[in-house]
Formats: sequence, C-alpha cells, structure tokens
Amino acid sequence: MNGIATTLHGFEFGQPWWLLALILPLALAWWSGRVESIPAITVPSLRRVRHLGRQPQRHRGRWRWLLLMATTSLLILAMARPRIPRGQVPDPSQGIDIMLTLDYSRSMAETDFRLRGKRISRKDALVAVTRDFVKGRPDDRIGIVCFARTPWLVSPLTLDHEWALASMQEAELATGTGIGWAISASATFLKRNSERSRIIILITDGDNSAGPRPLESAPLAVRDKIKVYTILIGPEMVTPSAAANHELNRVARLTGGQFFQANDARALEEIYGLIDQLEKRELAQQRHVEWQELYPWFILAGLAIWLGEELGMPLLRPRVP
Repeated sequence: MNGIATTLHGFEFGQPWWLLALILPLALAWWSGRVESIPAITVPSLRRVRHLGRQPQRHRGRWRWLLLMATTSLLILAMARPRIPRGQVPDPSQGIDIMLTLDYSRSMAETDFRLRGKRISRKDALVAVTRDFVKGRPDDRIGIVCFARTPWLVSPLTLDHEWALASMQEAELATGTGIGWAISASATFLKRNSERSRIIILITDGDNSAGPRPLESAPLAVRDKIKVYTILIGPEMVTPSAAANHELNRVARLTGGQFFQANDARALEEIYGLIDQLEKRELAQQRHVEWQELYPWFILAGLAIWLGEELGMPLLRPRVP
C-alpha cells in the first residue's frame, strides 16, 4: 500500500473541467434503472395485481448498459488528463541572461594577482574565477564580450558554457580601454525580446581611454532594463570617498546593479559569489514540474471494455432465430 501511495503522490487532473461530463454516464445509469411497464392488455379484474407486471428495466441488458457507462466514464477521465509528477526540473526558458564584459587590455597581463598560492596575471585570474562562476549557473544563457579599445563578441548568449569558456580562453589582449563602447555592445547583444532577467557583469582594471564615457552608454541598459554590475580589479584599491563618485559606481547605481573592487583573485571570487547569490533568488522560483501522463491507460481500458462487449457478448448470448 505504501508503494502505491508513493507512486500516486501528487496525482491530479490536468484538465479537471472534463470531469463535469461524468454527469452523462450518471444520467444514463438513472435512465436505465428506472421502472417501466411491460406492454400488456389491462383487464379490470386484475387491477389490484397490475403492479406485478412492472419490472426494472435494468434487468434487461443490464450488463450492456454497465459496460457502456464504464467505457464512457473512462474516456471522460482520459480527457481530464490524469497525471502524476515525475519531479521538478529547471525550466530552460526561464533563467537569466548574463553578458560577461571583460577587460582584455594589455594591462591585464600584469602578474600581480595570486591564486592558490601562485602568482598569476590578472587575465589568468579572471579566466579561472569566471570559469567557476559560469559552471555554477548551468540554467542561464551566458555570453562573453571582451574589450580593449573596442569590444568584440567572443560568445553570444548560449547554454553551451564549455564552448563559451573555450572561446574566452583563446581571446588575445589588445591596447586601449573602451568601457563605454563595451557597455553599448553588451546591451545590444542581450536579446531585447527575452522575458528573462538580463544583467551585465563588467570587469576592468582601468579607466575609460577610448570612445564614449561609461555614463553616456548606461542609458541603453536602463532603457532595456538591464542591470550592470561593475567590478574594478587591481592591486590598488580606490578609497571609499573616491569609490562613491567613481564612474563605474554611478553606472551600477543608475542601472540597479552594484559596484565592487577586487585586489586579488580571492576577492574577485567572493564578488562573483555575491552576484551569484543576488541573481539566484529569482532563478530558484523559475522551475516547472515534469508530468507523467496517465490518460493513455484510461483510453486503452475503455477500448478494451468496448471491444470485449462487442466481441464477447455475442458469444456469451447467442441469438435464437
């Protein structure tokens, strides 16, 4: 019994309004069971025993009526889509779109970061920490834009994260730092017709040196309801007073994001983790239940009863000429 209860846990009808049609077989049951007179010639002297000539109609062909009602009921139940849950699964259409906008200027080659006790370049630290972040977001579409003086698309939004990370690994450093252009490009590559939440995570180690200022490009993200998280990396930290008026901080506040600083790989890893938690709260609610449909069994049972009645009853009750 426990096994059956476990199997049927969560049982429901996907289209329960069809159950109203069960009134039909109930009406048939009432009609077939009502009392009806047998045709006869009424004789005055038999008035007191006339009721003995009545018999329930269900006594005639009652099995045929029962089988008809059973078949009709099963087909109605099938149309109501009985089902049991197979478990919750991620909804691939309801995640978050994330565009990683990464500074690939030549200053990213500076070997002033440490990761797991080893001295590495800013780029290598960025690649390693970004890889861990992406692997923790399997249900999100993630794209990558690298930028130096101008931005270039490394990977469009995709669920094939390994391919995106491999493409990022192969990107080469260049001269210049065009942060404003990078924000504009990232906002453009995020699909405007998507119902997902959309964010940009911009990481840079310097100030804008080419193209429009970041604040000039931020209205594009505001227009498309894209949050921009900005992260300034490097060994030298900006003072709190300077950070309050830093242009990257103003961009983040304007778009609903946040501004961070990281002076080593561990700090960058923690910032990625914080953003992960900030953006996971919405994703956790975006799941749907995968169902196992049971209606085919009801249809097969109804057909089996109908075929049994059509083929079996003539054999059991042969007609007398």
